[in-house]
Amino acid sequence: MDTATVPVIGFIGFGEAAFHISNGLKNAGIQTIHAFDVMADDPNAGVMIKKRMETAEVHKCNYLEELLENSDIIFCATSAKFALSIAQQAAKAITKDKIYVDLNSASPSTKKEVATAIGTAGGLFADAAVMAPVPPHGHKVPMLVSGSGALQFAALMKTYGMDITFINEQAGSSSAMKMFRSIFMKGFTSLLLETLSASYQAGVDKEVLASIQETLSGSTLEELANLLITRTAIHAERRVTEMGEVVATLNEMKLDSTMSQATKTKLQNIVHMDLKNYFGGKVPANYSDVLEAIEELSKIK
Repeated sequence: MDTATVPVIGFIGFGEAAFHISNGLKNAGIQTIHAFDVMADDPNAGVMIKKRMETAEVHKCNYLEELLENSDIIFCATSAKFALSIAQQAAKAITKDKIYVDLNSASPSTKKEVATAIGTAGGLFADAAVMAPVPPHGHKVPMLVSGSGALQFAALMKTYGMDITFINEQAGSSSAMKMFRSIFMKGFTSLLLETLSASYQAGVDKEVLASIQETLSGSTLEELANLLITRTAIHAERRVTEMGEVVATLNEMKLDSTMSQATKTKLQNIVHMDLKNYFGGKVPANYSDVLEAIEELSKIK
């Protein structure tokens, strides 16, 4: 299929994300959208699903095979725990001219298994990592895509306003990027919550925020990584002691210290690796030097 041909879209699962993406695609010029949801005829959950289908002017398919037969691009928008089993079922009916797009927040290994199932059946696969909440953005929600059909999928759907960034042809790459980014984003939020819970109770939350802002401002994230990670490799032992005092203080205040305890544990692991001795007591130049050292020392142990 070339970009001049209007693709027929199919959704496996028609929850909130599928509904908002469908609405956007309809307004952008996609004429026909099919949807199959195993809960569509459920007396309780089915009421909302059918209402969404009617609102988005989506054709309800009664069987998965019906959707696969009549759609050019198939989005799977169900749940990570069902991603592989649905793909294996879809593989029984998918043909080589179809692009199967998995939107589920599944692990890279699951996406690779999905890609194998679809690819073995002759279909093309796109591992799509959704990088923001869908409702505010609709079909324009930012996505990272990888896999055998990712480039073709991006070329087709950018025509209709979708915000798609092609990563590579390896299934799992997009999901890996989303997952590893979440370590920071969710972890940062949790750290911020623990930091502010304590500083607010102590009446210094504004001052603490201003101090952190001063440290973070004016540097790129890579520059901060080069500063913070390299120095931690050398000064981890002292920082373990400091975090021990932090944990004790939070406990005295009767506040949760989960993140601080985890930080202390992470730093203690660095001490056990003896990175300070590995680098001869000198701060390395780049964060990647630390990562390479950790990988090397981990293999030795």
